[in-house]
Amino acid sequence: MRTKRQLHSLKVLAQIILLTLAAFAFWGLLHRLPTQEKEVYPYLLSISPNLVQQCAQEIRAKKSVPWEDLLAIRSTLTEENAQPLIEQLQNRIPFSDLKWGALSGQTLKDLQKHREILIRYPILTPSRYKFPVIGKTWFEDSFGADREGGKRRHEGTDLFGAEGTPIINCCGGIVEQLGWNRLGGERVGVRGDDGNYYYYAHLQTISSKLVKGKRIEAGEPIGSMGHTGDALTTPDHLHFGIELPNGQWIDPYSFLAVWQYWGLNQAENG
Repeated sequence: MRTKRQLHSLKVLAQIILLTLAAFAFWGLLHRLPTQEKEVYPYLLSISPNLVQQCAQEIRAKKSVPWEDLLAIRSTLTEENAQPLIEQLQNRIPFSDLKWGALSGQTLKDLQKHREILIRYPILTPSRYKFPVIGKTWFEDSFGADREGGKRRHEGTDLFGAEGTPIINCCGGIVEQLGWNRLGGERVGVRGDDGNYYYYAHLQTISSKLVKGKRIEAGEPIGSMGHTGDALTTPDHLHFGIELPNGQWIDPYSFLAVWQYWGLNQAENG
C-alpha cells in the first residue's frame, strides 16, 4: 500500500509530465509551418514568365487593373473569355462585381481559387521576392538533370557568374541552416515566411551577420558566389533550391526568371 508521501510524489510527477507535454504542444503550434493546399504550387508553377511579363505590360498601360485579378484571369481563361472581364477591370469594376458571361460554374470556381492563391502566395507579385544574384549571371532550367552518374537528380537551378558575386536573400524568414555540408559546401538555408525552405549553396563566403535561428529579410546579404562542396571542379555558381513544407523540391527556374524581370524592370524605372 502506497504511503501519502509516495502518492504525493506520483501526483507531482504526473503534473510535471502533463506540463512538459503541454509545453511541447505549445512549441509545436508556435513553430508549425504554414499549411499549403496541394494545388497551390502546381498552379503557380504553371504560370510562365512570359505571361507574367504580358500582364505587367498591360498594367503599365492600365494602372487601375489589380495585379492578382489580371493574372488570375489570364492564367485561367482563354483570350476570348478573358477579354470581356479585363475590359471591365479597366473600367474600375471590382472583381466581385464582374459580369461573368457564359463561364461555367467550375471555370468560375477555378478562377476564384487561382485569384485567392495569388493573393495568399505572392511569389509572383512585383517586388515581393528578390532575385538572389546581384550582378551579371546566366542560368537555364536544369532541374531534374542527372548528378553523380544518375545516382541523384538536380533539385534546383544553377546561376553562374564570377566568383565573389554578391548573393542576397529572396524573401523574409528565419535562418535555419548555416555553414558547411558535403554537397553544398558553404551553404545557407532560410525558412521563408511562406513556409518554404530556400537553399543557397556552393558559396565562397557567408555573411558574418547571419545567425542560425535569427530573422533575415528579403534583400539582405547571404554571402558570395563560389564553387565549394561538390562544385569544386565546376565554374563558380549559386545552386538555388526551393523545398516545400511537405519535403518536395520544386523547380525554381520560372520564379527566378520572374524575380529577375521585376528587378531589372525596377532598375529601369528608377
